[in-house]
Amino acid sequence: MRYSICFFITAFFLFGCHSKSSSSKENTVQNETPKYSRTMLKPLKQGIVIDSVFCADDSSQIYAVYLPTKYDTLKKWPIIYFFDPHGVGNLPILLYKDLAEKYGFILAGTYNSKNGMQWENSEMAARAFIKDTRLRFSLDNSRLYSCGFSGGAMVASMVAISDGGIAGVITCGGSMPSDHPLKQPFSYISFVGDKDFHYVSVKQLDKALDSSPLAHQLIVFNGKHQWPPASSLEKGFQWLDVDAMRMKTMQKNDSIIKSIREQFINEAEEWHKKGNAVQEYYAYKMLLNFLRKVDDVDKYSDKVKQLENSEPLKKYFKEEESLEADESQKLDEFRAHLSQMDKSWWDGKISEMKKLIEKEPASPASLQTQRLFSYLSLVMYMQASGEFNNRNYPAASYFVELYAMVDPENPEHSYLSACLDMTDHNSAKALQMLQNAVKLGFSDVKRLQKDSNFVSLHDAPEFKNLLNEIASRPEKLDMTK
Repeated sequence: MRYSICFFITAFFLFGCHSKSSSSKENTVQNETPKYSRTMLKPLKQGIVIDSVFCADDSSQIYAVYLPTKYDTLKKWPIIYFFDPHGVGNLPILLYKDLAEKYGFILAGTYNSKNGMQWENSEMAARAFIKDTRLRFSLDNSRLYSCGFSGGAMVASMVAISDGGIAGVITCGGSMPSDHPLKQPFSYISFVGDKDFHYVSVKQLDKALDSSPLAHQLIVFNGKHQWPPASSLEKGFQWLDVDAMRMKTMQKNDSIIKSIREQFINEAEEWHKKGNAVQEYYAYKMLLNFLRKVDDVDKYSDKVKQLENSEPLKKYFKEEESLEADESQKLDEFRAHLSQMDKSWWDGKISEMKKLIEKEPASPASLQTQRLFSYLSLVMYMQASGEFNNRNYPAASYFVELYAMVDPENPEHSYLSACLDMTDHNSAKALQMLQNAVKLGFSDVKRLQKDSNFVSLHDAPEFKNLLNEIASRPEKLDMTK
């Protein structure tokens, strides 16, 4: 069966881009006079994640915050502002609070910015909670940073590009606009999983930045489209500290520099022992990018050039370029095939892709295929939910079937199936699919309770049992949310 695809704008839905404002506003975060003083506001507890802080000037703007246990107002503190693509403000705070404790950062995450919003609304949310933190906490104004995942990466970048006042940006599984003039320079470090469908675009941006004035670094971790694990994002905190030393906004700390130097040298030497010249090269290149202008790195610069000109690296760069072009071509083909190929074609293609992954799980071709699966999972979800919202239920059902084939362990396809069953007044099957969604890991009690598709099930014992089952489970952080 074929359906005409009203394919959603890729940049908007997949990359979480926001439309840009045509106005040229001054940096109101820096210049607005607050209505309150710090002494008028109740102090917040240290060493715990505070899930909801209501902005003093606008109680509709809410954010989560973490203050290190040693926080006091006698010194100025660096802060990282987080933007989650679904507006789950406390998620990155929970993930990285131990790093905040270790490196002495305040963390804050807004609930009011999410994918699909106009840039003006995300900018308003950013300005509101940044302004509120400047009011409540003792901040080092030279060390304000932004960080975002997926569509939130675009917001974190745009805050620095458009408003200024941000010393550094961390992006995760996303990119930043390349066609917008910088209000002021900032340092930039990006993270992407080796199975993330944004992998190629993030790597291409990193290469493009080589010709820009921005200090930048790319970190690739073992993972998919997700917030990086804390063990990986720790390099982001290190980067911000070293960059502050480079910009002389933080006193030079020889022990931190030595620790980072030894960390990368050890990584490079381990890769050398394993005969992996490519990873050895990237470890030395990170050492250069991290410690340039704060440490003597000339001998490591020579090592990077030596490896760069070696035959294994030349071969790798050539193959990498070919693979990236191949991946882009396959993405284009998949987009076209959504409207041209039926379920049997997809069944054969998915089976073929799974066999390749099973045969060589860690090969470049396998990692590429896993990125394609990640991309298809998101596309099938967007198509299925989009067609459902447009009440094109046959098309929605078709994409839900493909979604289950592409990503069988994802609970969303079962949840969407339950929604479709309710349009057929098939409560028994809907409950069965909801049970399957819970079995696969669905855990959003509030969403299930508020979903208008399931209002008629609220008094059913099976529905109540599902809610109780979800509520009884220990809380689990979903880094891909």
